[in-house]
Amino acid sequence: MKKTFRYALSAVIGAALVVPAFAQDNFPDVPANHWAYEALARLKKDGLLVGYPDGLYRGGRPASRYELAVAIHAVYTALLNRVEGLENQLKGINTNGLASADDLKNLRDQVAALQDQVNGMKGYGDDIANLKRLTDTFQKELNSLGVDVEAMKKDLADLSDRVGRLERRKPAVDISGDVNLWLGAGNSRDNLFDLTKDARVVGSTATGGPAGLTRDVTILHEGAITLTGTNETGPKWHGTFVATNMFANSGPGNGFGNQSGIISGVGYGEPDGDFYVQDLGIRFDTGVAGQAFNVEAGRVGYKVSPYIYQRPDTTEYFSNSRWDDGLYRFDGAILGFNFGGAKLDIFGGKPSHTFSVNGTPINTLDVGNTWISSLNNLGGTPVSIDRQLGAALNVPLTTAGNLKLAYIWLETDTEDLAFNRMNVYGADADFNVGRIKLSGGWSATTVGYNTSTVGNTDKDNNAWYAKLGWNGDRYGAYAEYRRVEDNYLAPGDWGRLAVVRNPGNIQGAKVGGNLDLTGALRLTASGEWDKGIKDNVNNPYFNSGTNLQQYMVNLGWQFNPNLSFNVGYEHNRIDGQNQFGGHWARYDWTSVGLAYGLSSAAKLTLQYEISDVSGNFLDNPAAGIAGGGLGTDYRGGFLTSQLSVKF
Repeated sequence: MKKTFRYALSAVIGAALVVPAFAQDNFPDVPANHWAYEALARLKKDGLLVGYPDGLYRGGRPASRYELAVAIHAVYTALLNRVEGLENQLKGINTNGLASADDLKNLRDQVAALQDQVNGMKGYGDDIANLKRLTDTFQKELNSLGVDVEAMKKDLADLSDRVGRLERRKPAVDISGDVNLWLGAGNSRDNLFDLTKDARVVGSTATGGPAGLTRDVTILHEGAITLTGTNETGPKWHGTFVATNMFANSGPGNGFGNQSGIISGVGYGEPDGDFYVQDLGIRFDTGVAGQAFNVEAGRVGYKVSPYIYQRPDTTEYFSNSRWDDGLYRFDGAILGFNFGGAKLDIFGGKPSHTFSVNGTPINTLDVGNTWISSLNNLGGTPVSIDRQLGAALNVPLTTAGNLKLAYIWLETDTEDLAFNRMNVYGADADFNVGRIKLSGGWSATTVGYNTSTVGNTDKDNNAWYAKLGWNGDRYGAYAEYRRVEDNYLAPGDWGRLAVVRNPGNIQGAKVGGNLDLTGALRLTASGEWDKGIKDNVNNPYFNSGTNLQQYMVNLGWQFNPNLSFNVGYEHNRIDGQNQFGGHWARYDWTSVGLAYGLSSAAKLTLQYEISDVSGNFLDNPAAGIAGGGLGTDYRGGFLTSQLSVKF
């Protein structure tokens, strides 16, 4: 009898899997807080449970064999209809045709819904097997109900085979994507403009006067569709195609710039519509001389680590995986070799050829960034790399750590420069000991013209850091020390101080941590103290007399699974002398925001940030910013909102 009960229970579970809908109406004698409430409601909605003539379920009463037989037959009928429905949907999709572009959305919705249903059939094989055993056990009772048991057994055997075929059958192409709508509005305060964390001036009218939120409004949008081959054998392919109005290099419509460059000194604008291919590649496994390796070719992406090779995240107020993943994309190839637990990647190609339809580079790989030290004839202007070749070796340090080594060759075709190549090399390591995490790295750059080193760029060209972290049950903490020398010019993403990204010629310490005050309330905070290393005319911003401080604090409250709030504050102070004669600056930003999950695939965020900037340390008249430079006074606000929908 124990086996019979187990089989019957399996059948009920199988029935619950078969029925996707959920109804709120239920048996009157089943409390809403009962653990089986939802399952019983689903079974009743689909007609698998009808209860007694008085409408009650009587859950405490043992079921008779005849009652179980009725339930078995109901489950069998529902399962049969379910599988036949899936097969009919597949036939319908196969006959839809792909000739009409208007059918794309309908086809995508059909494929997505069908894939969800097929994915939900993973456990059907066991459920059908249980139904077969139940049919044998309750054959007498089923016969008395007028059920053709032999035909039912035959149908169940056929069902098992059909379900297996359906699970193996899927569309040739998986379709996914996202749509983002972004709004930014700036306002002036005390007749001064607002300055954002990415050094953009907002709260201004087209004529240059102070403005409010309703007059300085920018709306940007972007939609992407990703096509991925679903074949389980042979080459794998994928492609992401994006329509946007977020791209622009300069001019009145300047959007976010591109995915790695930053536009400083001017506000946001609405560029013309544009289209670009984010990535489009094919991956396959092969081998040479007995050594297996994989190849990914086309428009591909790669990164190593923040201090060596990683695309900067220049969009402080916009969140999107394509913009924020840190991958440099280029037209070329990545070869991966596995040696036991070690992995060697060799990558190369042309990053300068990844343009949008309007001619904007998607994500440039630049050296000599304005915010890093200038180099000879660069004059502070970033130079785009045209060709690259790199190797990265990942070596496990037992099961608790990892070591990554990298060497990258970069070349430019830009004329009238003192250099045409750069080498970047270094190592990063991390190691976990219980709750303690140790990490650190060292890297260097050298700049040359053909085979000769340019100037003294083989000196003061290092960057290194060491970090110690601790993770507790309700809190975490870390301490870090780093040094980035004046001639270190790697295309990385190692942070922001005030409005300066990837700062050079600095050294200092940073501490931070997080504390869960309650299960829904988290506090995070950090502090950083840096000093300039040396005097050098190549670095107009930070010299030996420079002192920098940065403090950040944020309080986040997860009000419920769909709604969260946060309040943040950031303070930056710079003191010292630079070549422009400035001596101090203070940058304060205070923000309050919320995020609301409209569904599992849609999210709405809203944030308002207040700026208070004073001082003239970075007051460079050549910056071309209203008011003279980045160091003048700014006070205002910046409202941002983003709606993201994934499909």
